[in-house]
Amino acid sequence: MICTKNLVKTFDTARAVDGISLDIPEGIMFGLLGTNGAGKTTLLRLMAGILDPDSGDILVDGEELSAAAEKIFYLPDDPYYFPNATMEQMAEFYKSQYPDMDTGEAEYMAESLNLDVRQPLRTFSKGMKRQAFLILALCAGTKYLLCDEVFDGLDPIASDVMKNLFRQEMKERRFTVVVASHKLQELEDVCGNIAILHKGGLVTAGDMRVQAKDMCKFQCAFRFGDSGSAKDAQTVSKEMKIIADRIEKDLDIVRSTAEGSFITLVARGDKDKIREKLLDEGPAVLNEVPMSLEEIFIAELEVKGYDIRKVLH
Repeated sequence: MICTKNLVKTFDTARAVDGISLDIPEGIMFGLLGTNGAGKTTLLRLMAGILDPDSGDILVDGEELSAAAEKIFYLPDDPYYFPNATMEQMAEFYKSQYPDMDTGEAEYMAESLNLDVRQPLRTFSKGMKRQAFLILALCAGTKYLLCDEVFDGLDPIASDVMKNLFRQEMKERRFTVVVASHKLQELEDVCGNIAILHKGGLVTAGDMRVQAKDMCKFQCAFRFGDSGSAKDAQTVSKEMKIIADRIEKDLDIVRSTAEGSFITLVARGDKDKIREKLLDEGPAVLNEVPMSLEEIFIAELEVKGYDIRKVLH
């Protein structure tokens, strides 16, 4: 487990990391989500030992970070390689730093993806370079892998290839990956837990689907007037507001939107009781709707009073 306690890092007058306390469990893919400038890269570099914190502590499996250097591989957004170096040469270089580096496995994985380990890396496309260095990182044999924007700018096929590399490695050994990204879509199908950073601080962290287990989303449609008449839009709007106010008074509403004779709401509490209350309002249609991970995040952040556009976009 990687634990950070009240971690602070300042550059000039800007606090890039502002008092972050975070526990990253073993054996999972853990996401760091935030806009550019949120503090993701600085936090990764602190955990990798590249930067020293101004204050706070970092423990890896209960040890000081300095005693756990061989357990951690840091994969930056733009990995460095020697001029004209090949994958084969970089694998040998990493082996000098990571005793468990498996150069044979790296060559096997590269060949399975049609990457030539003897071809200069400078001739690779962006996607090929990302795949090459991910292979090297996975084959380093470390317990922890810290990745910065590893999926950024990749086409969907290349992104899926890299995610499958992660999944396969995690099936074969106990392995922990921390992936930083500014796009939730890049993390939601691979990361069990996600932490959101904003302006250097920690907004929320954990398995959002577990945290949101008492949260549900419903859509209601109401019919006004008898079969031979229809009420004007202004009257419908007034009656919908009365219904919405009653619902909000009786339920723990996280967010609610009304359009015409439709209401979409997210509420906390017992799902059956929420449904029963909504049925009491006599909707013509009542459906429960599955929530995406992004909707769960948005609901959680709105409750905490954050501007979604600034935190996630």
